[in-house]
Amino acid sequence: GCHHCSRDNLPKMTNKLILNYLGDAVIYSSDLALIGCPNSWLNSDLIHFHFLRLQNEPNLVVGSVVVKSGKEDAADSRGEYSNIDCLFLDPTVISFIMHQLDESDEDEVSSLISAWNLSPPNDADVTQQNIKRIFLPINDEHQSSRMNYTPGQHAGGSHWSLLVIDIITTTSKNNETKPKIQFYSFDSHHGYNISAAKAVANKMYSLFQHHYSSLKKDVITSVSVIECQALQQSNGYDCGVYTLGFAEALLRLSNDRSGNNTGLLDEKAIEAAFTSYMNDMGGQMHFASNLRRRIGDDMRKLADINSPN
Repeated sequence: GCHHCSRDNLPKMTNKLILNYLGDAVIYSSDLALIGCPNSWLNSDLIHFHFLRLQNEPNLVVGSVVVKSGKEDAADSRGEYSNIDCLFLDPTVISFIMHQLDESDEDEVSSLISAWNLSPPNDADVTQQNIKRIFLPINDEHQSSRMNYTPGQHAGGSHWSLLVIDIITTTSKNNETKPKIQFYSFDSHHGYNISAAKAVANKMYSLFQHHYSSLKKDVITSVSVIECQALQQSNGYDCGVYTLGFAEALLRLSNDRSGNNTGLLDEKAIEAAFTSYMNDMGGQMHFASNLRRRIGDDMRKLADINSPN
């Protein structure tokens, strides 16, 4: 094991703050040690940091088609599915939603949801489908009951997987049509986190019902979550790295406006996205160590620290 990498085993004086990215993601020297340690688990701070980086710098992903800004290329060849807006959620926000949010408090719910910009932009093309694609890091602690949850132990669970939510809306002249909402689960230990993913999906759906008036009347006892074919980890510690890799591959797919890519997450598109991503990451044998190294280098660059030899 890599026990010397855990934050708890580092003397407090050596564990110094090295980076406060965008005033939101805080990284300590122990986190840098953790990402550099090949058989360590990733904590929620590392997951949050990299998700925030992907939100702000989507071109960090290896082999990215550089995302241009501006309307002129938005609808070029993708046709009707050209507007995909990706949102990456913080694991601690998901813990808060699952264990602490009071859904009867409309103000609390609406201030949470307003930050997600769920409605298509006002100037969205009226003929166009808009996809809001939300990436959620799922931890097995998300399904634990409120009773067993202790705030502050935000990295309480041990297994990470990825839940992706697509909210597909078509803007019409008078108002939005009813959104179609789809949930996709990607787990490098197939089936392990499915009950946690379903619990989070149900909770998110009920939050969407607060936002989209057309969903308010729907009585849905349980939403369906599509368990997608995902690459499987071959050890007990790379689930967090795979979760980040799945997110990178799907972000790259979302930003790819070439050829016949509709942007929708169908089986063939997902498989092709994972295959090409893994090839670009040096193959599945080397993917985890390469991604750990890239994230560590990225942190050092932002914190202006020289990398170890």
